[in-house]
Amino acid sequence: MNIVERVKGARRVSTPIIAIRTPDPAATLQAVSVGVNGGSPKIRWDAAAGFAAVNEEGLAILENALDGAEPGTISSPADALAYAKAFPPKTVFFAINLHRYFQAGSGNDSLAALVTQAIWNLRDEFKANQRTLIILCPDCDLPAEIVQDVMILDEELPSEDVLRGIIRELHEAAELPAPDSENEGRAVDALRGLAAFAAEQAAAMSLTKDGLDLDILWERKRRLVEQTPGVSVYSGPDTFESIGGCEAVKGFLNNLIAGKRPPKAVVFIDEIEKGLAGATSGTGDSSGVSQALHGGLLGFMEDKKARGVIFVGPPGAAKSAVAKALGNEAKVPTIQLDLSGLKGSLVGQSEQNLRSALKVIEAVGEEDVFFVATCNREADLSPEIKRRFSYGTWFFDLPNKEEREKIWPIHKKAYGIEDEKVPLDEELTGAEIRNACDLAYSLNISLKDAVGYLVPVAVSGATQIEALRKQANGRFLSASVKGVYRPTINKSAKRRAVEV
Repeated sequence: MNIVERVKGARRVSTPIIAIRTPDPAATLQAVSVGVNGGSPKIRWDAAAGFAAVNEEGLAILENALDGAEPGTISSPADALAYAKAFPPKTVFFAINLHRYFQAGSGNDSLAALVTQAIWNLRDEFKANQRTLIILCPDCDLPAEIVQDVMILDEELPSEDVLRGIIRELHEAAELPAPDSENEGRAVDALRGLAAFAAEQAAAMSLTKDGLDLDILWERKRRLVEQTPGVSVYSGPDTFESIGGCEAVKGFLNNLIAGKRPPKAVVFIDEIEKGLAGATSGTGDSSGVSQALHGGLLGFMEDKKARGVIFVGPPGAAKSAVAKALGNEAKVPTIQLDLSGLKGSLVGQSEQNLRSALKVIEAVGEEDVFFVATCNREADLSPEIKRRFSYGTWFFDLPNKEEREKIWPIHKKAYGIEDEKVPLDEELTGAEIRNACDLAYSLNISLKDAVGYLVPVAVSGATQIEALRKQANGRFLSASVKGVYRPTINKSAKRRAVEV
């Protein structure tokens, strides 16, 4: 059921106050005003423009309801709500972005209290004669005083068919031939997750004499998505080929991509245990922010049947590199979700930021979002979170000799280092091999000398790595070889995973 039908249904039972969470308030206002009871007076208000009539019936009542005040001069939300009490029966009153004045973090507690009370005062009077206050906003947290009095509706982002229609109309208006089905599908993928107006603007600005420039379109989408707090789109060049070793997990993910349900979006959460710190421990986050994020993420992954993996291991063992490369391999966007970046000073702000971020993720990936979370301390995660990542916890150990032999050529080539002899490297991670090549190039020194400037994590974090290996033994999958991780001892006294 679309938003117009839901509003009509609410009006039929005299629902007095509705909040519509919409990515495009202007488009929603237009759709609802056209679709709901054509003869009802319709009036809009916003803080910049004051009151304005939406239809002729609305124009006829503004003069009487405002006691001679100029409609465009009423910028106070409390005054606007007070004037609304004089609107006649069946009036539809649209208040745009009213949430800015009553929700947590609005910045003015006295005004928030006044606006909240003014909304509450309309409830019984509006219900008595089928008047409706419709609050249009991108998101909102209702104060406790009115949370039971306001019906919240969510308007969905445009469907694939709507996006295809936008693309075809733009080509027709520009007198260009319609794109073939493959390019049209790729353009829909690039627009998925944007509101209708934003999608139309992004597509129009990406249109050339040869049709849509998909690279420009993806860049414009990235910029629009990144306006959501805590969300960014990874645009690096990483691929599985640029990562040495980790053959077992790369093989698993390649099977996922080639399977019957490939991901439409990858969500990468780096160091998830830090973003959720204090959510479940006895000495938890006293503000309730971490608990709110924890619950919101759990709910989303359960409701959407989202799949995912957790990558555990020491720093530099290619956990993040594999996660970032997955989207490129699958040819889908990789959305980086920064849980710490979602946190506001108040619980309500954080929950709102998370809802907005998850809406973007759902819109981009629909029902096929795949989560990849990295973690240095799996024990810090709640059992509930670990269960949501249903495709397993994978352990990334330090690279063995065969893996290091694959890693060196990749980074030597990237830094233009000729066939120089590889130095003693038994304790190096893949990231440290890359850093050695960087140092050798930047300082114009040998690889042997460059390694001398490194303190490997195998040395500085030996105790922690050994603890991780013991924790992973028999419990996690091995990222390097197929099967459950089992430590053993090789000639260099390094513990490695072996196939079971």
